Amino acid sequence: MSLAVNELNNRPDFGVFIPGFFDDYPLESEEFRLYAHIQRRAGVSGCFESIPNMAKHCYMALKTAKNAIKLLVAAGMIEIQERLGTTNIYTLTSPSCWVSPDQVQLLRSQIKTTKQTPAKINSSQNCTGGGVGRTHLNVVHIYLKKFNRLCQGGKAIRH
Repeated sequence: MSLAVNELNNRPDFGVFIPGFFDDYPLESEEFRLYAHIQRRAGVSGCFESIPNMAKHCYMALKTAKNAIKLLVAAGMIEIQERLGTTNIYTLTSPSCWVSPDQVQLLRSQIKTTKQTPAKINSSQNCTGGGVGRTHLNVVHIYLKKFNRLCQGGKAIRH
């Protein structure tokens, strides 16, 4: 593999550019890595790699990859087209569809505490104005239940 040299800075040019808004978005390293992998594999038709293969290619545990996908979906960064009997298709969304950065940690805490039952939401966690509110979290919870069912026994995701 030959490396192109960036004449301006005299360093290897891998063709990678991370826009500031994405670099500043509050993703954990595994979420960032998985998003970058999906972006690289997406092409025009979306990424249709299985979650176990994505986890392997990103050097992370399967559970970590599943949680990262849940967060990326909940944050509006990717969409999943379910296909029974084969892998799902993961497509990237426009940054205008992403939730506000200050809501990502709340979503992450909901995902990491959700197993088979919804996380408890107390009144101090209610979001107001322009961000993710209780309605959005309920939608996220419904999605997570469906995603967990697919991961545990559905045909859409191969283990």
